[in-house]
Amino acid sequence: MEFLMLFAILFPMAAALGLCSRRISGDLRLLHGYVFGAALVNSLALLYVTFFARLEPVTLLHFTQGLDVTLAADGLSRVFILIIAVLWPLTTLYAFDYMKHEGGEPRFFAFFLLSYGVCSGIAFAGNMVTLYMFFEMLTLATLPLVMHKMDDKARFAGRRYLLYSMAGAALGFIAIVFSYVYGSGGGFVLGGTMGTAFDAQTANTLRVAFTLAFFGFGVKAALFPMSLWLPTASVAPTPVTALLHAAAVVKAGAFACIRLTYYTFGVELLRGTFAQYIPMAAAIVTIAGGSLLALRQNHLKRRLAWSTVSNLSYILFSVTLMSNLALKAACMHMLAHAFIKITLFFGVGCILVTTEKEYLDEIGGLAGRLPVTFGCFTIASAALMGVPPLPGFFSKWIIGTAAGYDGGWLPIAGIAALMFSAFLTALYLMSILSRAYFPANGQIGRGERLELTWMAPVQVLLCVLIVCMGIFNQDLQSCLDLWLF
Repeated sequence: MEFLMLFAILFPMAAALGLCSRRISGDLRLLHGYVFGAALVNSLALLYVTFFARLEPVTLLHFTQGLDVTLAADGLSRVFILIIAVLWPLTTLYAFDYMKHEGGEPRFFAFFLLSYGVCSGIAFAGNMVTLYMFFEMLTLATLPLVMHKMDDKARFAGRRYLLYSMAGAALGFIAIVFSYVYGSGGGFVLGGTMGTAFDAQTANTLRVAFTLAFFGFGVKAALFPMSLWLPTASVAPTPVTALLHAAAVVKAGAFACIRLTYYTFGVELLRGTFAQYIPMAAAIVTIAGGSLLALRQNHLKRRLAWSTVSNLSYILFSVTLMSNLALKAACMHMLAHAFIKITLFFGVGCILVTTEKEYLDEIGGLAGRLPVTFGCFTIASAALMGVPPLPGFFSKWIIGTAAGYDGGWLPIAGIAALMFSAFLTALYLMSILSRAYFPANGQIGRGERLELTWMAPVQVLLCVLIVCMGIFNQDLQSCLDLWLF
């Protein structure tokens, strides 16, 4: 069954090439059926791998001794697969309505499917070389999606995204060099491949390499000071920003930081040193700063983008706590944030397409015309704020618990940042809901309903999944324990 890993990578890439056919790209209904069928088939293959298959590592290429391209699936792979396999087909359905507004659908969906294959490659990467290869391919595959409109703003966003990603790649490459020079050079292993039998100078050199690489991979997770690309990329079509900010690029950055910390360098080498404290401090600053900047935004998508910057560093803060509980907490928040934030972005996208309104002070009374959209937005907002028993509450609780067990002054500062961010999250989301449900005098509160064919059902299904993640949170935690440890 190992061929399923390769199939999940190559099939959507081949399907993307199929969109070059004029017969498919020229018929909108055929195009939609083809794209959704390809996404669904790939998701079913990924979910089968996640829940049923027992897979052995597969080496595809040998460059030199100890340097190869290898595919493998472990518990962490399953977490990332669960995110992309569920969210990609749902985003595809949502995009059918949305992209009628944007145009250029054949080109959009070609790179959309290509990105799916690359994300599958990141999930199945069996070592640092393979992870790095697909990580860079993801930048190239998603760049045309960010620049889809090809106006001045889109071109600027694309240039910034590419520049930041290239800088991050240069730092991330350091991890490959040191992991192969000083490590076993094999596949990912929980606990790391580096060992601890180094003299003080070598150990400190490795810690410097880890710190640089953490910030390098953290670029895609919008870690301070390399966060600006993410809000700028919100000029892309909403299906793109939803995936960028929920499932694909940003989660790939967090995923790579987990691989780097727990599966390559190992926490025994890093814990209690500057290699732990410097990334932790950056994550704490990003948590607080992202929430503050989100509150200041009048543009709805940019508000959610800065919110994403903050919430991604919840994950990175948990990663830097370097304990088993913190690893589980990071994976929990990866899952919870992916489903919550994509629902919020879908809501904002629906507002934009149906009313052409994209600023906070323009949405007064729109809840009466978009009842399903704002109902789903309300549930997702409550989940992101951490209202129990929704999943955002449990993931934040476990992150805070892991920080409390650490007991150091910097983790305690992280708990304070989490609380501060939770307060600001309530402010910047409730201000949207209050405008929509309680319009000021003179603003329209009623009118023709504006929900579109696929947008509303997709948002409802996502809300059902969010609620189920909260209700069955104990089962989810047990599943993560089984997968990770």
